[in-house]
Amino acid sequence: MSTQNESGLKSFVASGAISAFRAVDVQSDGTITPVAGNASIGIGVTQQDIADAGYGQVRLWTSPGTFLIAVTGSAVTPATTYAIVTGGFAGAVNGTFGPASLTAIQSGVASNGIILEFVSKN
Repeated sequence: MSTQNESGLKSFVASGAISAFRAVDVQSDGTITPVAGNASIGIGVTQQDIADAGYGQVRLWTSPGTFLIAVTGSAVTPATTYAIVTGGFAGAVNGTFGPASLTAIQSGVASNGIILEFVSKN
């Protein structure tokens, strides 16, 4: 019997080690991996580092509020739209945004792994 998730958090087993605050997708075997690129929205964002074959929590995109996400690329500007890019990071996508579009609500220099706050536009 299925149950309804009302908390916005769900535990999954990782297929490979996954760092905290990375966008992830569910595989056919039920495990999670980092999103492969901006063509996929994934299911949400990891909330802690997860070891290979370990359990970890994912904050689902459908939960309310803002999301902390690891960023890659150049500087992040508030009120600018970004997308999930290879590796489950938020990053600029040269004017073409995939389905995982996010709006930055704080600025920062995106030095491959800095954690910044975004609002999901999905």
